Amino acid sequence: MLRTGDEYLASLQDGRQVYVGGKLIDDVTTYRGFGGSAKTVARLFDRTSSDPSLTYVEQETGEKTSANFLRPRSGEDLTLRRALHTAWADVSNGLFGRSPDHVAAMVTGMACRPEVTRNDQYAENLLNYWRHVRDNDLYLSFAVLPPAGSKSGKSSAVQNAMRVIDTSDAGVTVRGFKMLATGGALCHEILVGNAQPLRPGDEAVAVSFGIAANHPGVKILSRKPYAAHAVSKIDDPLADFDESDAAIYFDDVVVPWERIFVLDDPKASYGLFVETPGHTLGNAQAHIRLLAKMRFMLAAAKRLGEALDFTSNPAVQGVLGGLAARVKMLEASIIAQESRPERWDHGFVSQDRQFMYANSNWSMEYFSEFSTEMRRMLASHPFQQPADVGAFDDEYTRRLFLELNRTDDFEVALDRYRLIRLMWGLVGSELASRNNQYELFYAGPPHVTRSRMYDYFDWASAEARVDEFLAQTAGTDSVA
Repeated sequence: MLRTGDEYLASLQDGRQVYVGGKLIDDVTTYRGFGGSAKTVARLFDRTSSDPSLTYVEQETGEKTSANFLRPRSGEDLTLRRALHTAWADVSNGLFGRSPDHVAAMVTGMACRPEVTRNDQYAENLLNYWRHVRDNDLYLSFAVLPPAGSKSGKSSAVQNAMRVIDTSDAGVTVRGFKMLATGGALCHEILVGNAQPLRPGDEAVAVSFGIAANHPGVKILSRKPYAAHAVSKIDDPLADFDESDAAIYFDDVVVPWERIFVLDDPKASYGLFVETPGHTLGNAQAHIRLLAKMRFMLAAAKRLGEALDFTSNPAVQGVLGGLAARVKMLEASIIAQESRPERWDHGFVSQDRQFMYANSNWSMEYFSEFSTEMRRMLASHPFQQPADVGAFDDEYTRRLFLELNRTDDFEVALDRYRLIRLMWGLVGSELASRNNQYELFYAGPPHVTRSRMYDYFDWASAEARVDEFLAQTAGTDSVA
């Protein structure tokens, strides 16, 4: 099926237990902190259900299905997946980071190589789970890290980390915390696993499964939703793109056996991510989304410069030109990833991981600089504005606002105000700080991201050139 936005909103009224502070939220679609974001997700589903070019016909069912769930077999399939990710990123201008296509891409990649589970029944469970989320067009979040608290390197050493405490005919009982379910309050399903290497002795936490967000015992503990404190659409124009994040507490949750993908196997639990196309397909969405975000930020900065009349300055043009070059470099890298698809078992392909992890490293290290350049251009303008749009309702403060902007034209002054608020929302607000922090760790801790590039770089061909050169210069001639 192709889910519509209205169907998505209705599906969230399912008895899930979402907490904001000490408050249990009755209905996430009407709660101020989540309602706008839920409507953003609804727009994503409407985007796909109304555009056949973002779908494919699934051979197993003969049904039109979101390209989100297409297991790619060619470069053309990767291009279709990119079209879906681009269309969804454009809805939020790349600001809704882990939109429903992120984790779904990972599960789709895992379903390309389910034997990584190292258990025939678990492999079939994984395939059936992919079919379930595919055929019902579901929104997945994931919780794949233990809570912070141990430097030992062992996930099992984190005392409050989710772990298996019992097994029975009914399933596997788990208790404890898993991090960090972005969009946890708004999703249908949560993929639970381990996106970092485990060690011998970590068997108790080496469990992977899929669980419904409203499953008994699943507690979704949200961070502060920024939208709950928004003043107006003009003052907080990005509030509807706060996807939120949540810690997940499993209060003696019984996971049915048919939902188990890995049990007591540290290697297989981590392997689901790195020994399948899952990690690659998921990161492709992240890079495509980042491109939309950086293009939007760059264009907003240019528009602000024009409104404040400083883009005619050659120095400013140079800064904007340099930022534009970085945006095109990101775009080129995304295209390069699918230009020579990497082959996997069973005829499936993914983006090339050398380009993929190079892009992850570049994004992690460069985005903060990109954002900082825009903060420099914004300068002190955000602090020279009225507290909120209430200033426009009072005749006296409205007149002062016009004088501050050196104009009698209220629409001109309001346009400047809106651009300044937008830029502050993008680079200086609490939401911007959260987003910047996320970009630093989107693909994992920096040392892990760099290590992946070390692992997948084609050292052999590069070093062959060195060996060839050394062989050519290995003569016995003495140095003059």
